[in-house]
Amino acid sequence: MSIGYVGKCRMEMEDDEVAIYSYSGENWNDGGKSQRGDRELYDGSFIIYKDCLEEPEIHIKRKKMPSGRKKLVEKRIVHFPNLFEHLENRKIVIEKECKNAFKVQEMPIDFIAYQLLLHVFERYQLEGELPEKEMFFQ
Repeated sequence: MSIGYVGKCRMEMEDDEVAIYSYSGENWNDGGKSQRGDRELYDGSFIIYKDCLEEPEIHIKRKKMPSGRKKLVEKRIVHFPNLFEHLENRKIVIEKECKNAFKVQEMPIDFIAYQLLLHVFERYQLEGELPEKEMFFQ
């Protein structure tokens, strides 16, 4: 069961220093402000400076396989970055909030953008490169 939040982002531009994403989302709990299909608008944008990307912790161990042979297995341990610190240091910049942006409690950032940034950073740590597209349902 969903609590009513959806967000999507796509990479618009990438170079050696920055990645620019456009994003949008829906909040089904806002009393009708969010319309069906708003998640396809991509009317907001954020910038990620690549020097703030964090690498995962990598554990390598020998594992005995069913065939009896031993094999080196790599496991990536994902940790969540302090996005608020990156926002404060201007390493992540929310250029424009999307139409359905909303803040939760004392968060200094739009909830949809925050969730998308967490997903982008997690995928970077798992795959080693920034994703072209990312989304979440909550």
